[in-house]
Amino acid sequence: MPRIKKEDIFYTLLKQLTDVLVAAGEEYVNIFSGYPDTLARIPRMKMIETQADDCVRDIMTRLYTSFITPFDREDISDLALAMDDVVDHMEAVTLRLDLFNVQDMRPEATELAKLTLVAVEEMREMINHLPNYKHDEEVMRRAIAIGHVEDGGDAIYENALRILFREDETRGKESLAWLRIFDRMEHCLDSCDKAAGVVRNVVMKSS
Repeated sequence: MPRIKKEDIFYTLLKQLTDVLVAAGEEYVNIFSGYPDTLARIPRMKMIETQADDCVRDIMTRLYTSFITPFDREDISDLALAMDDVVDHMEAVTLRLDLFNVQDMRPEATELAKLTLVAVEEMREMINHLPNYKHDEEVMRRAIAIGHVEDGGDAIYENALRILFREDETRGKESLAWLRIFDRMEHCLDSCDKAAGVVRNVVMKSS
């Protein structure tokens, strides 16, 4: 019977991290879709963010002690940190709903949250195929797809600001709060594409 090659620990840890990202994305959408009734769910995002930090800490510890890595150490570090940023941004966005005493949800925000979930689901598939990145074209397809999701997010973000600044000027404080929330949501999608960009570079360097 042929011996099955054991998966490199870094791939296993990155896959675990993407599972945390998807869990965060699902909770992110749940909060936005049901807000303000879901206000009490916001602390759950901190718990998920802590799980992501633990995953990244494990990856970094192993980077310091491993002589051989499946691809460049710097790329592994950059990928893990970019993925961690995605969860950090999601947690920060939901926290701002509470800090800024947001009373009503905007449809553009819910759309951005749903796009973020799409992006992290694509990221999970990308990482699942990453162990065979030199031969599996699905890795690059997923990495490129995340870029397209981010482009779609840019369009929603720009439209959200356009609507926001055409509203009644008496809503100044509310508009400022939403400006900061939308900015952070856009940064979250940027971080998704940054992580995908690291993978795109890894694949390109191997070709």
